[in-house]
Amino acid sequence: MNIKINLFLLRFFLLSAFCICAQVFAEPYLAFKNNLQCVACHVNPIGGGERNTFGAYYGSQVLPEKAGSLAILDAGNESETFRIGADFRANYFQRNRDSQAAPSDNESDSKTFAAQSGQLYMVLQPKDSPISLYIDEQIAPGSALNRETFILTKLGESDYVKAGRIMLPYGIRLEDDTAFVRQASGVNFDNSDSGVELGLRNAKTFYNFAVTNGTSAQANDDNHFQFLARGEYMGENWRVGASTIYNDAAAGSRSMVNVFGGINWQGYILLAQVDRIRDKSIVNVPETFATQTVSLLEVNKEIMKGYNVKLTTEYWDPDNNIQENQRTRHSILLEYTPFANLQFRVGLRKGDDIPQNNNGNYIDFFTQLHFYY
Repeated sequence: MNIKINLFLLRFFLLSAFCICAQVFAEPYLAFKNNLQCVACHVNPIGGGERNTFGAYYGSQVLPEKAGSLAILDAGNESETFRIGADFRANYFQRNRDSQAAPSDNESDSKTFAAQSGQLYMVLQPKDSPISLYIDEQIAPGSALNRETFILTKLGESDYVKAGRIMLPYGIRLEDDTAFVRQASGVNFDNSDSGVELGLRNAKTFYNFAVTNGTSAQANDDNHFQFLARGEYMGENWRVGASTIYNDAAAGSRSMVNVFGGINWQGYILLAQVDRIRDKSIVNVPETFATQTVSLLEVNKEIMKGYNVKLTTEYWDPDNNIQENQRTRHSILLEYTPFANLQFRVGLRKGDDIPQNNNGNYIDFFTQLHFYY
């Protein structure tokens, strides 16, 4: 009886939080949990975006508390050659500044409702062809923005080549663009780039090589390119990998390297990533680099079907040459998927920075509604 009462109160709290007011299905912990590569659920081999038929099945039958009907499973196939999909996230967000931090005239507590993001996905796959056209169009917030448009050419069963506007396959592809490892590297959903990517994949390994403009713009603004390499190995309920990016831009070279991995241990899904970034473009002294260190540790646990608890801790040293300027961020989230195509999320997050930076000292409360298709 107590379990039923507590479950009712938990649902009531989540639904009430939304009514006064969820990054989910594409999150990498699900691939780690099921010991699968991202391509198992997504059309894009590096994950995220449009879901394939198995991805639609997982979102309908496995992820939710109450599974959908297999008889009417909607996998987004409009025809043999055309597939569509979508994601939409609506938030309530509240930030309370640390009262001990240094005050600022333009920084204060805040509360807001927001359409965090909305995407439409389209895939055109001609019959009996190894070539497809993939489109990821952002429709919210603000005006329309193309995040990805590329031609995907399959080389046999597993390998592929992409050409066009692409997201870079660097590290763990977290959905949360505010994560320190996403902000510091600049590799996130707001910064795709134009170029080509080669993917080589088998049952246990996945390698990516890419050459891009390195500018996140429609065209290159100098005579230099950006180079990327990534490798990942999957073991039995664990995986490890590394990736690197080098951009010899006219404004100054920038290099990044990271190691990442994860393990499924007794139902606890652990993800970790550590990055080292060296950037000459932001330093005016010749032959001098600004060096950053940034890391992430994430733990997920399904406490019952449809309910996932997520804990994260993050670290960011924006300049290793300056003492005691490190930032940290800690989060606890509860994700609830009652049925197919809908997830609720509620969480608390605490940021700690130097006292002079009031913007980095806060406690956030947020809820999110996520529709996925």
